[in-house]
Amino acid sequence: MVEATLDSVNPPSGLSRRTVMKGAAWTVPALMVATAAPAYAASPQFCAPVGTKFDAQARGRMVSGAIGGVNLDAIASVNGAHATAFGTTATDTESSALSVTALQALTLNFGTLTGAVSNLLDLTTGQNAGALNQFARANESVGGPTLADVGASGAVNQDSGALTLNNSSPNPPELGSVDLRSLLAQLTGNTAAANLVASVSDLKLRIGASAGRTSYDSLCVTPAPGELTRDYLIAYLRLVIQTAVVGQLIGGISTGLNGTTISVSTQALLDALKPIPVLGPIIAGVGAALATVNSTITVNTAQLTQQSIPNAPNAALAVHPSEGTITLDVASLLGGAYTGDISEWLNSRGPNTRLFVDAGLPAGGIAAVLDQWVNALVDRLTQLATVDITITAVGIVRIRVQGTLADLLAGNGTVAVEVPNLLPPFGWTPLAGVNLGAVAAAVGGVVRGAIAALFNSQTGALRGTLDVLNVLLSNLFSVLSGVLAITVNAQNSAGGTVPAYYQAITPVGRYDVAALHLELLGVAGGLLNLSVARGSSGENNAR
Repeated sequence: MVEATLDSVNPPSGLSRRTVMKGAAWTVPALMVATAAPAYAASPQFCAPVGTKFDAQARGRMVSGAIGGVNLDAIASVNGAHATAFGTTATDTESSALSVTALQALTLNFGTLTGAVSNLLDLTTGQNAGALNQFARANESVGGPTLADVGASGAVNQDSGALTLNNSSPNPPELGSVDLRSLLAQLTGNTAAANLVASVSDLKLRIGASAGRTSYDSLCVTPAPGELTRDYLIAYLRLVIQTAVVGQLIGGISTGLNGTTISVSTQALLDALKPIPVLGPIIAGVGAALATVNSTITVNTAQLTQQSIPNAPNAALAVHPSEGTITLDVASLLGGAYTGDISEWLNSRGPNTRLFVDAGLPAGGIAAVLDQWVNALVDRLTQLATVDITITAVGIVRIRVQGTLADLLAGNGTVAVEVPNLLPPFGWTPLAGVNLGAVAAAVGGVVRGAIAALFNSQTGALRGTLDVLNVLLSNLFSVLSGVLAITVNAQNSAGGTVPAYYQAITPVGRYDVAALHLELLGVAGGLLNLSVARGSSGENNAR
């Protein structure tokens, strides 16, 4: 192995992470798949003779960089694993779990931040994610997988640095969280950050189980394919916001629904009666002018606070009324909900992919996110709405539909279809041969459409109740695209925008990868320039 410089990066290999990692729960193979390898240099290649020995080294660091003014790289207690095969040492292997206690002993010293580093960077343990391990192996020799220099950290094992996530839960374990609000509050002169800080009482980035790993084994200046692999894994990223906006939002919706008449189209209701044999099409054709509709639709908005909207773990945007929080799942925001535990939207990215910039929101942006949430809100309201509708059409048929909207949509509820009794005793008598379930579902669909129309993005009478949420999201995404750089698959290579941190700490011949890198742009003093789950191989010099 010799010193080498990365010039560019090839695209990810054809074997997708989804193929390798999928399986029951979080029991996955102990292997890593390369997502980036160096391209061949245009300059003349130099390779050391076979059998050359090297002073080799590798590193594994769970956390690296700076947070709150504390340079984590200068703190021995969080310095990770550093293997060195120098002099006469043939192989050196180091493995050490990150000491969370050490983070609690580090004091913040930036602006108004006080207390321990762990107040900003809270790493959890005991969630069966594998040890928060830091692994490094350095070899003097070149010649195969067991001789490769390996640097790895995160959910990796202590024997080889390979991925090891075993969890009986269907949901991936959490690594920890970063207190973004406290950090953003230190910024001055940035309107989006100031507006966001003013509207939230807490803002955390929750990081799922993560791992970063390098493997380097080459005699040449530019490693050939397979001689250098760099890989990363992030289970999930979720932004959790504590804000008074939740109360304003739910209160506005409740007030609006209680004070607004839910208008149901008479013609739409008549069309819903088409499943009635013979009479149904006739009634629909008669038209609204010859029909009488009495409808009562009520929504128990008090129960809006009892469940999240939507009540789904991977929703792009979820509002939790009882907690006063909003959760945004980054993977779902970027591409759509993923049914497995490892999301391709986070893990199939090229080197130095900056989320919300290189990987932006899908077409429609914030409006699409809001519309998706409104659909979930309407679904929730169907559980809370009660319907009582009576339709009389030209005196030849009377239909009464009663029940919760959810029941009606399922083809249940109480449905009566009656025709006049032409013989004594006069009155109404049930019509035989009617598919009452089909009538209930059709009427339920009309009512659901009427509720959804209240939140229509163009004409909805209650769309304005979403303004507080719209403003919050606008400020948040302004920060995510212009102030806070969230980079996945962070590498010291020419691919993408290399974080400034790597430019400062990477000597020629060292190959780095971190699952995640966080940076507050344009801020001096190390407020936030943090790598999570970093592995490093090299620099190596011929003896």
